Amino acid sequence: MDYLGYEFKNLVDGRLCGAVRGGVMDIINPADNKVIAKVPRCTTEDVDLAAAAAKKARQAWKDTYIGDRADLLMKLADIIRKNFDELADMETAQYGGPLSKTRNFDIPAAIGEIEFMAGIGRSVTGTTISADPAARVMTFREPLGVVGLITPWNFPLVTAVSKLAPALITGNTCILKPPSCAPLTVLKLAEYAVEAGFPEGVINIITGPGSEVGEALVNHPDVNKISFTGDSHVGKRIMKLASAYVKPVASELGGKNAMIVLSDAEIDSVVEAAVYSAFFNSGQNCGSPSRFFVQAGIYEEFVDRFVAAARKIVVGNPMDPETMMGPLAYMGCKDTTERFIEQAKKSGSRLLLGEPVAPELCAGAYVMPTIFEAYDATQDLMQEEIFAPVVGIMKIDTPDDAVRLVNDCRYGLCASVWSRDFRLALKIIDRLEVGTAWVNQHLKIVPETPWGGCKESGWTKENSVLVFDEYTFHKHIWLNLDEHPHTFWEGKIT
Repeated sequence: MDYLGYEFKNLVDGRLCGAVRGGVMDIINPADNKVIAKVPRCTTEDVDLAAAAAKKARQAWKDTYIGDRADLLMKLADIIRKNFDELADMETAQYGGPLSKTRNFDIPAAIGEIEFMAGIGRSVTGTTISADPAARVMTFREPLGVVGLITPWNFPLVTAVSKLAPALITGNTCILKPPSCAPLTVLKLAEYAVEAGFPEGVINIITGPGSEVGEALVNHPDVNKISFTGDSHVGKRIMKLASAYVKPVASELGGKNAMIVLSDAEIDSVVEAAVYSAFFNSGQNCGSPSRFFVQAGIYEEFVDRFVAAARKIVVGNPMDPETMMGPLAYMGCKDTTERFIEQAKKSGSRLLLGEPVAPELCAGAYVMPTIFEAYDATQDLMQEEIFAPVVGIMKIDTPDDAVRLVNDCRYGLCASVWSRDFRLALKIIDRLEVGTAWVNQHLKIVPETPWGGCKESGWTKENSVLVFDEYTFHKHIWLNLDEHPHTFWEGKIT
């Protein structure tokens, strides 16, 4: 499947258009390494135009009744629903997520995210404060203005709307830069925004390299905030650039997430959850567990069953409905992962599972499910984000060991504890340095609950009502009820 006959366009100031200089980029299907589409390759000039359009539209959009903003978002969700199959196929073709995933998760999640934000956004309120009997004191939420949204390639459409919807409902205008290797569904979103009737300049979508377009967005004086999802290295670069302007950055970054399995865990449930959450989307999920700390009493059985279950994962053509795991998003990911696997082997970790890629898949960016038994929690296997279907397992003696090992990491996104003893599980979670924690669950992320971490995983919250803190500021208003304000100088100067 390819889209070479289709002309993908940016959206700037209400107009679907190519790049100012006419440049284009190839989009490659990671399943076979073939070009499937061409999209605009923007430059700083396109960023300038998008920023000017968003700035021009910001006041009118802020003044638009929130119910009307919500109605437009609901129309956008309806258009996505009408184009469900096309979007699912396109999402699979551009980054390799299996069709079973894009149909059952990506597109439904995108629709759900927009509809949730359109609904809950209408209930956001300010506060009143009892500060003085002679005054009425209150706060209002104000939109930030123009926000720049930079999104990743592992869930292209979902991550785009998870930023776009809350930013729009709170009255901001947006410039969205989708991932360079997988922008197709977001460019379709540009077309749908026009169809839905969003005013000119409210939504702007431009494609291009992060090193040029992304940095220009961060550095632009008319962009009031950046929201970024991606790896920690790039996140640090963005924060450094933005600091020159005292520009806030929302950063949802990497993770080295852990699953703690205690001896009393229900083995069937934990094995199924471990395999699913570790290898879902080929491990390209910032919430996937890649560190497993398993208590001695259940260790051998867990390892045997985990490896056996992982062998059953169907790896293949992502367009095949029976495929459970497709390729990585691009060939560079495969190369990096293969180097990491070789390093883990040389360091002394014992390879428990790591079969060769089938000959018919070798042209693509495939890496098979890979499981190591780790010898040391400080080795790269247990410390560095791999973002691939590669995990490490270690035996622990006590829950205290698990807490210490989980926290001994610069990341702090999420973790899960598996035990029949809820009291013990909650005591463990209370000590974990993570932003999201589950008991007898992993990778359950829905619009109603906040998502985000701490430490080098970033300090941002996405989803839930907490996300509105990322796209608004609180304006404080003091309304004096007395005829004259009271001061220490009263009667001395008038």
